[in-house]
Amino acid sequence: MKRFFESWAFILLFLIFILVNFAFALYFRLYYLFWWLDITHHFLGGFWLAFLLNFYLKKTGFTVFNFPLLLLLFLGFVALVGVLWEFFEFGLNRYIVHIGFINYEDTLLDLFFDLLGGAVGFILIL
Repeated sequence: MKRFFESWAFILLFLIFILVNFAFALYFRLYYLFWWLDITHHFLGGFWLAFLLNFYLKKTGFTVFNFPLLLLLFLGFVALVGVLWEFFEFGLNRYIVHIGFINYEDTLLDLFFDLLGGAVGFILIL
């Protein structure tokens, strides 16, 4: 079973699951009905990113034996993608679809749950 969670199929299927949920929530404006939906999407995104980085590191043969350095690598990667996603959400909200709820508190909460999802994914990977 562990091999499946480290496979390309899992990475791709989980990404499709997250993106379909995101598109479904945007189309039906579910973010207005369920305030927690954005939080779960960010948690799942951070979780997925941890598995993506683990997959990439295993395929390239990159090994780090220092636990704090490995944790920093994973959380740094999740944080970078999380910040880039917040820029994407800002542009989406401003120029394409008005999502609403874009403020400092929402951005910080989103980044927190990105990192929490990445940390949980990192722990499960170990």
